[in-house]
Amino acid sequence: MEGHAKLMVVTMVLVALAFGSGPIVSNGQKVCDMSKGDFEECRPSVNTADPSPPPPSAACCKALDNADFKCLCFFKNSQWMTKYGVDFTRAKGLPGKCNLGKSFPC
Repeated sequence: MEGHAKLMVVTMVLVALAFGSGPIVSNGQKVCDMSKGDFEECRPSVNTADPSPPPPSAACCKALDNADFKCLCFFKNSQWMTKYGVDFTRAKGLPGKCNLGKSFPC
């Protein structure tokens, strides 16, 4: 159990760094196998401020095809999702909209 708690702390620190000014990762670093550009490509489709978000772009779908969905599930109830206007329900729907044949396990 202690190892799980440490993993969560490390994960949250990484998220804090990655999402410092939105879902951003810098200097080629990745969070859940997604780069800064990957997050930015998908952001319009998950933005809570848009009542009718656009479908995911081809670049977003490509990024999601390489993403670690189990890792992304750690952020499901994270304050970062709310802070940066990410609707996790919309995010969970992106793999289906991209016809990836995989989904979030959470």
